[in-house]
Amino acid sequence: MSTKEDLIHGLNEDLAAELGTVIRYTYQAGKAFGFRGVELRELLAEEIQDELGHAAFLMDVIVDLGGEPTTTPKTFAKPDDLKAMLDLDLEMELQDVEDYMAHAALADELGEVELKFKLEEMAADEAGHARELRRLLKGL
Repeated sequence: MSTKEDLIHGLNEDLAAELGTVIRYTYQAGKAFGFRGVELRELLAEEIQDELGHAAFLMDVIVDLGGEPTTTPKTFAKPDDLKAMLDLDLEMELQDVEDYMAHAALADELGEVELKFKLEEMAADEAGHARELRRLLKGL
């Protein structure tokens, strides 16, 4: 049987991932050059706002559940090559989808209906980010 503490732990993992993504995308935007880099910078600027929204939501929920939100971002590799950046981002977005779905199931098990649906919505957002990244990768 899962506990509220298990859920809080999982949500803190999600929060660390979101905080890491904000930093990773900001870093990558600074490293993106040339014609293709411009497109990536525009995409990342939009995605950063989505990720910040996810992080703010997760912080609120963790506090509401009686937990302490992490402020430590998930670490990430720092490739210099644009394709390697996109490959990394795609991999991490797909991991986020998997994690959100697992934590949505945990929230459902604990009767946290609103949280379950919100986490599934966030998984869908991340899946959309992954789709956009795949499209960019096809163009390289």
